Amino acid sequence: MEKQIFTLLQKIINKLDRVEGTLNDHSEILNDHSKILNDHSRILNDHSEILNDHSEILKEHSEILNNHSKILNDHSGILDGQGETLKEHGGILSALRTGQEFLKAEISEMKLQNAKDFGEIKEQLKNQEDSIEILKEETWNNKKSILRVQKTMGLS
Repeated sequence: MEKQIFTLLQKIINKLDRVEGTLNDHSEILNDHSKILNDHSRILNDHSEILNDHSEILKEHSEILNNHSKILNDHSGILDGQGETLKEHGGILSALRTGQEFLKAEISEMKLQNAKDFGEIKEQLKNQEDSIEILKEETWNNKKSILRVQKTMGLS
């Protein structure tokens, strides 16, 4: 009977040794997984920082885009005012042409000045139209870039 007990105890000890080995293996695996989890947590934190940086850049781009929109609106107002000025100059020129003979000398001088002003305004209009076109293109490109960044970040 003692021999049977001894044999059973020996079997139990062997099983306990195997269980201890399995437990040690599982502990190593758990430690490896903990290291991987820590690495992934660090990477996730890095990505969070990058995402925050990109969000900040996106906010800056939005502010720039808003400023460009304001400038574009200002330019539209200026163009409207200059259009009215051009109409007024046209009316003045017509009235001067049909005016009295003794004003011809002044009319000639005013025509030259008005023509000069008209040319400058026309040049300014051309420059502003070009600027507006460039601003429109830049605004559109900014919008496309913002949408691309949003898609990249999964925000849209």
